[in-house]
Amino acid sequence: MVNKPGKPKSKRTPVRLRHKIEKASAAKQRKTRKLAKKNPEWRSRLKKDPGIPNLFPYKDKILQQIEEKKRLKEEEALKRRDEAKTTRAVAAGTDDAPVAVDGEDGDHLLDETMTDEEDAGSSNPMAALLASAKAQAVEYEEASEDDDDDDTMQLDATDRDLDLGASTTLSQPQDSSRRSFDKAYKTTLSSSDIILYVLDARDPNGTRSQEVEREITAADSGSKRLILILNKIDLVPPPIVQSWLKYLRRYFPTLPLRASTPASNARTFDHKSLTVKGTSETLLRALKTYAHGKQLKRSTTVGIIGYPNVGKSSVINALTSCLGGGGATRSQSHACPVGAEAGITTALREVKLDNKLKLLDSPGIVFPAEAAASKLSEAAKPSTGENRKLSKRDDHARLILLNAIPPKQITDPVPAVTLLLNRLADSKDLMDAMLAVYGVPPLVAGVNGDVTTDFLVHVARKRGRLGKGGVPNLVAAAMTVITDWRDGRIQGWTQPPTDAEERANDQKMVVREWAKEFKLEGLWEKAGGAQGVEIDFGGDDVMRE
Repeated sequence: MVNKPGKPKSKRTPVRLRHKIEKASAAKQRKTRKLAKKNPEWRSRLKKDPGIPNLFPYKDKILQQIEEKKRLKEEEALKRRDEAKTTRAVAAGTDDAPVAVDGEDGDHLLDETMTDEEDAGSSNPMAALLASAKAQAVEYEEASEDDDDDDTMQLDATDRDLDLGASTTLSQPQDSSRRSFDKAYKTTLSSSDIILYVLDARDPNGTRSQEVEREITAADSGSKRLILILNKIDLVPPPIVQSWLKYLRRYFPTLPLRASTPASNARTFDHKSLTVKGTSETLLRALKTYAHGKQLKRSTTVGIIGYPNVGKSSVINALTSCLGGGGATRSQSHACPVGAEAGITTALREVKLDNKLKLLDSPGIVFPAEAAASKLSEAAKPSTGENRKLSKRDDHARLILLNAIPPKQITDPVPAVTLLLNRLADSKDLMDAMLAVYGVPPLVAGVNGDVTTDFLVHVARKRGRLGKGGVPNLVAAAMTVITDWRDGRIQGWTQPPTDAEERANDQKMVVREWAKEFKLEGLWEKAGGAQGVEIDFGGDDVMRE
């Protein structure tokens, strides 16, 4: 169709052309941004102030006003500074002696009450400032001495509390966490009717404190009940678990437990019917039996204590997962946060199972195993700085192997690896199994008979823990070994002591009575325990699991 003469042409553009223009504009902006990123010159993101345009007719007048304001502001600041200096001089130098002028013998003295402003502003203020500075220095020294005395008194009080409470902690900051964790432990002890003391099956005596046991049994005129929980039994062979159960049941009722599934690639043992579900249901049935037998008007409180990373929170999660016949929800089965590292639980947590049972999860606390023995040994030998350094290092290594220290707080993991090698050296099978994990040949002792360096060098090369120039990083290799030990990839355990008959005679009656209150004799028959395992609860009858 031909347009008529004189008719204006339409300015409407097709949509296709408009979109083409928008795409071209976006592409150009992307290219500009990309080039700007590649530009090595530094440019500020803040837009620069353009200032006053040159064509503005009153530019000179505005600039003069700005300069005048700046000058007045500086003068005012200087005046305030002089007034403050004069005030300090008058306040500090009213009782001072007159100051002699430089170069004279004292015939012409300048008093602070002189009317000459120049002399009063130059000599007197300086003397007054000098005297004020000396006085403030004396006050600061006295205040610092008082603070040191207060700190010393606080440290002494803290040490006395630790001796009485028998507990130290491993969280940061250490001072605040020590007090808060000790308070949480005492709260758990005072408010609980039953105490579940969780132990690591790989080293039960290392995670056990007899001082804590005596404190629990003596609290509230002996009305509290203590049950030892042998956790992580899947990392220990059945004969070792049986021997530890037989040993610990001479002191208190002890139940084995698998609170959680092991880590990936962990080397575990098959305990037949001692599964996560079976052991947790047995423990829950024992607690319900005790709560039903007491018939309290309130719910029975069960406190859970133990070293860090022994599985206290996992015990609560295992008990909550038993609710509803195994059909517990995710929120019930994960009532408490858990993790492979120590220090996950930092405060008390209350979990209600039902109207009759209530659980208290407490932070992990490192209890001194034999405080009195250590004090006697320290008193017997000379207290030198080298001995204290060695004992502190050995204790730190022991706590690392107990998984009681978070990896971020491990300063030197090499002594812990040395201690692990010394423990595994007693058993050729365990040492060969550990060397097979890393594919390491038999170790060669160094100059001083130390095989740790040779072992860590092999581990660093196998696991790629190398520094610059291919130099083995021994600290990183040691951390790898500690992590594998924590997760159960390295097998290792301790044997129970054989000299427990003396105290066992005193505990048989207690163990027998407490076992009847929880009805532990019939529980294993209902649960269908492992075959061929003898369990003695201190009585005359010997029961078979």
